Amino acid sequence: MALTMGFVFVSCDKDNNDSEDAVKSYTLSASLNQANSVYLGTDKSDPYGDPTYQYYKQPITIDPFILTHSFTDYGFGEGFTYTNTTDKTTPGYMNLSAITANGFKTGTYFIANAGGYGIVAEITFKDGKAYNAKECYVTNSTYAYLAIKDQNDGNDTPYVKEWTEDDTFTLTITGYNGTEKTASVDFLLANGNDIVNTWQQVDLTKLGKVTKIQFSMSSTDESIYGGISYMNTPAYFCLDQLTVTE
Repeated sequence: MALTMGFVFVSCDKDNNDSEDAVKSYTLSASLNQANSVYLGTDKSDPYGDPTYQYYKQPITIDPFILTHSFTDYGFGEGFTYTNTTDKTTPGYMNLSAITANGFKTGTYFIANAGGYGIVAEITFKDGKAYNAKECYVTNSTYAYLAIKDQNDGNDTPYVKEWTEDDTFTLTITGYNGTEKTASVDFLLANGNDIVNTWQQVDLTKLGKVTKIQFSMSSTDESIYGGISYMNTPAYFCLDQLTVTE
C-alpha cells in the first residue's frame, strides 16, 4: 500500500448560464501520481483509541469538502481515503479496490469504511457553509463484493453467511443542516443476487441544503453477540463525483 500523495482538485463549474448569478457546482475528485496507490495521512499528533494500536485522525480537505479520515501504522482505518488500486480478485480488508477497478471518470476514486465503530464516514464543508446536495456515484468495494458473492471475506473462517435472494446490503446517505436532519437516501448495493459491480448514480437532491453528509451501512447478514446485533457484511463502499451546488 503506497503512501503516495498526488494532486487533489475540485471542479467548480457554472451551469449553462453566463450571468454573474450562475449557480456554481463543486465536484469531489482526487488524483494520485503513482499507480496502485492509497492516500494515508502523515500527522500523528491526534491519536485515537488503544495506545498499542492507535488510529490517527487527519481529515482530508479538498476545498470546500472535508472528509473524515483515519489511519494506523499499518494502513487505512475508518472514514474515507482515495485510491487508484485495481485489484478485483483478492478478498479481505487489505484490498481497498473498487470492484470496477477504476473510478467513474478517472482511475482515482474514494473508498469508505463506514462501520461507525469509532470514526463516522462523513463529509462536511469548509467554514461550516451549507451547500445543496446534487448527486454522487457509488459502487461496491472488492472486499464487500467478494464477501457477498463468494462468502469470502479473507478470513480462514468467514464471518459472512451464505447470501440468499432475501438478503440486502444498503448504503444510507443522510443530510444534516447544522444539527437538524434534512433527509436520507437509501441505495441497495446488493439486493439478493443482484450485486452492484458498476458505478451507479445516486440522486441526492432530496437531502436539500446541508452542512454535513453522513454515510452508514446496513445488511441483513447479521450476528448477535452479547445481545447486540452486528453486521457481518464488510461496511465498505466506493464513492466518486459527489457534486454540490451553492
